[in-house]
Amino acid sequence: MPKSTFFNLPKDKQEHIFRHAMEEFARHPYEQASLSEIVKKAGIAKGSMYQYFSGKKDLYKYVVQQVYRHKREYLQPVWELKDKIDFFRMLSMYYRRSWHYAQAYPTQHKVIVNFWDSKDAAVREEILREKQTRINVFADLLEHGSRSGVIAPGIDKETAWFVYHAVARDLIDNFLDPGIDIHSHEAFIDSVLAILELGLRPRKE
Repeated sequence: MPKSTFFNLPKDKQEHIFRHAMEEFARHPYEQASLSEIVKKAGIAKGSMYQYFSGKKDLYKYVVQQVYRHKREYLQPVWELKDKIDFFRMLSMYYRRSWHYAQAYPTQHKVIVNFWDSKDAAVREEILREKQTRINVFADLLEHGSRSGVIAPGIDKETAWFVYHAVARDLIDNFLDPGIDIHSHEAFIDSVLAILELGLRPRKE
């Protein structure tokens, strides 16, 4: 996490440093991103950066955490409907809103993509921790769906998350062309989810 000296900076300077760091981590995965490039574009001395963060990994963790916090806030309206709408309807809204997030905030989205794609051992622990957090959230939703009778008992939660996570990436990352028709892709999202839904629904004896 940032040192106290970073938080003592004026807010606009904090945002200036953060923006350039985020842009670098959006262009490159962690292992290829350059701290030297960040300080160069931010117009600060490299030594100053070490007064704010202990190193590249520390800065990277901060950027990823802030980006995920921003995305969670964007998706919060969906989670607030958990006890009010059908599980599968909520998934549809979640996927649609995630796609809109990627379109509205392409830099933040690319940071998240690069985070999941990183092969560097220095960040594997963070990736695994985030993966477990996401699995736990999805497992809670599955449990909620199971109690309401729309999901078959005995569904392996980690397997279900793996499938939905993989599909989500394709539904978002392969459809970010600015000219894409919104309503057409939202309908396509629902069509894909309808097929996945068959695998979670209870089977009739």
